[in-house]
Amino acid sequence: MTTQTAIETSTIRDVLLRIAEEATKRGPGFAQESVILRQALEDLKLSWEDVPSQQQMLTCWHDLFRDGKLAWGYDVDNPGPPFFHFARRP
Repeated sequence: MTTQTAIETSTIRDVLLRIAEEATKRGPGFAQESVILRQALEDLKLSWEDVPSQQQMLTCWHDLFRDGKLAWGYDVDNPGPPFFHFARRP
């Protein structure tokens, strides 16, 4: 049985943006999708077994790209996923 955590989408988005901003300042080794998602899972105190909440978090992550906040690639040497950068600085 999985335990679901009720969490606001805006909270998830804010956490993802904060972690992404910190990661991009540290370089491409940190500005990677899996690094951000694992840190967000921990910061939001979500369970590894809580797939619905993880999927909610993934939807928020993908919305950041769809909304034009984030774009794939960090630099010319790391031009695509899993690397990312801010399309517009937060």
